[in-house]
Amino acid sequence: MIKKFLLHHPVHKHIVPNFDIIFIINPTLFFSVWIMVVVGMICANINMHDQALWITEFSWEICFVFLGLTLLFGASFILIQIADEKKEQENYQLSLIGQHISVDKSQSIVNILLMIGGLITFISNWMVVLPALCIYFLWGIVYNQKSIVSKRKIIFSCMINSFIGALLFTIGWILGIDDNSQNENILFNANLFSYMLPYLLCYSAVAAMVILKNMESKIISNFNESTFFNKYTYFILIVLLMVCTALYLSLDNEDPLASTAILVSLPFFIFVVFRRLGKDLLRAIRYPIFIFNFFALPYYPWLSLPLFCTYYISKYYYWHRFDLHYPTFLVDND
Repeated sequence: MIKKFLLHHPVHKHIVPNFDIIFIINPTLFFSVWIMVVVGMICANINMHDQALWITEFSWEICFVFLGLTLLFGASFILIQIADEKKEQENYQLSLIGQHISVDKSQSIVNILLMIGGLITFISNWMVVLPALCIYFLWGIVYNQKSIVSKRKIIFSCMINSFIGALLFTIGWILGIDDNSQNENILFNANLFSYMLPYLLCYSAVAAMVILKNMESKIISNFNESTFFNKYTYFILIVLLMVCTALYLSLDNEDPLASTAILVSLPFFIFVVFRRLGKDLLRAIRYPIFIFNFFALPYYPWLSLPLFCTYYISKYYYWHRFDLHYPTFLVDND
């Protein structure tokens, strides 16, 4: 009865347009953003205490930092959508800008989110402001330059996203340092890069897959498998090599979170290389993100709250707004 009401009652068609102002930031993208910050926090705790399981102490500072970062990066995601909307009308399935929200209103929302998000982040922890603003600059401005948008230069796009991944991890590392360790030079601690590299390689691998797919088509139904895999064979092999290297480094670091998550994710990248199907490409994007979030929960269970809320509210919204089952782990019918 409840399921039937949530799925098919016409009242929801009148409710979900009120959520446009929230979903303009494309909140499902934060599944890959939050996890990089969280693994940075976890690694900082492991670096100081040798273990970091079940970090249940609630911190208002971390809560507000995550809120500020979400608003700040949400503004950059809107700018990416604006740039894509100006570039071409591709009728991207999940696009709100140009269809339900005007470009001018979207720009106004960006300005508001930038001011509020930046202020909250600064008040909560001023040390993360610089890397956060760098991420906003890279995603919201550099990534949307006309020369980049028009050609979507793959190497440059991958470099930008890799640098962003490093900044996200660094933000988490800063948040994970105890007050007793404030005298430690955390930004130049040699362990920072050692812990970061396996996660960064996997983050960059998934980001590369997303970039490759979007260069061909944002709509998976328009995705041409033969053209894609013939065109990007060597690049996909490099991506697989990155994941294998990440696995080796995580084992060498004796990092249980990274090694377990990478080992479970590795087969999806192998399938992309050898089976060469569009559904395998989607799995290599969606499943590693889920796997890393899932294995991070025993370390930082508070992450489950924004993950579950975002996932189920997004499913409700996209089903009634666009008639889409999204987000979903099912890829066979895409």
